[in-house]
Amino acid sequence: MKLSLSDHPDERMYFRQHLLEWAQGISRPMPWKGERDPYKIWLSEVILQQTRVEQGMPYYLRFVAQYPTVAALAASSEDALFKLWEGLGYYSRARNLHAAAKYIHFELNGQFPDTYSGIRALKGVGDYTAAAIASFAFNLPHAVLDGNVYRVLARYFCLDTPSDGVAGKKMFAGLAQSVLDPEAPGRYNQAIMDFGALQCTPGQPNCGVCPLRARCAALAQGRVRDLPVRARKPEKRERYFVYVVMEAEGSLLMRKRMGKDIWRNLYEFPLLEMEFLPERETTLRNRI
Repeated sequence: MKLSLSDHPDERMYFRQHLLEWAQGISRPMPWKGERDPYKIWLSEVILQQTRVEQGMPYYLRFVAQYPTVAALAASSEDALFKLWEGLGYYSRARNLHAAAKYIHFELNGQFPDTYSGIRALKGVGDYTAAAIASFAFNLPHAVLDGNVYRVLARYFCLDTPSDGVAGKKMFAGLAQSVLDPEAPGRYNQAIMDFGALQCTPGQPNCGVCPLRARCAALAQGRVRDLPVRARKPEKRERYFVYVVMEAEGSLLMRKRMGKDIWRNLYEFPLLEMEFLPERETTLRNRI
C-alpha cells in the first residue's frame, strides 16, 4: 500500500498533537529519559536492543558507573566489558560498542559525532539508534522507527503492508518522518515509543481510553489485533552442544571461544557440537 500524507497536514497535526498531549499526562521514569549526553543515550539504546527495559535498566546503571565516558569504555579490556555484560546475551552488541568507543576516542579525538550520518557510521549503529541519538542529544529531525512505532502507525493508518519487507520499511520510514514534530523531534520520538509501550501494546491495547481512537482506522475497521503485518518468519536452526567438564587437582579446564561463531571470545568448557543429541552416554564417551 502506498501512503502519502503530503496532502493531509490536518491529519498529521491531529496525530502529533494528541500524541504529545497524551505523553504529558503519563509517567514512565527511566534513567536515560531526558538525557542529552550522546554517549549515555547510545549506551542505553545498545543495551535495549533485544532487551526489555526492566532487564536492561540495572545494566545501564552499572555501565554508567563503571564507564562514565567514552574514554573509560575505550580503555576497558574486552574481557572486563564482557563480564559486565554477562546475562544480556547477543554479545556482538558489546563488541561493536567497544569498537565504536575506541574509534570515537582514538580517531575522533573523543568527540561524539553530532550528525545523523556520523552517528550512523559507528559500528553496530543502525537507522533507529542513529535517529534516537540524533533527536535526543542534538534535537535533529530524524524519526525513530522501532517495533512500537511500527505498531502505532500500522494501526492508526490501518496499513497492511508487511513492515519487515523492503517496500514496507521504506513506506513506514517515510510515514514516520512525515508525522515527526520538526520543532521537538526528541520529545515526539519519546512520546510515540512510550505510546506503543504503554497504550497501543501488542496483546492488550487500551483502545477504550485511547486519545487517538476517534481517527484510528484499524479500530474503525475492527483490525487492531491484525496489525502490524509481518511477512517473514525467522528461520530457526537447532544446534546440539555437549560440554565436557574436566577437573584435575581442583582446577577446571576452560577454553576461549574463537572464530566468528556464536559467543566469540567468551570462555567455556571444551565443546562437542553434534548433529543430534545422543541418548546414550557411551556414544559421547566414544567422541571424547
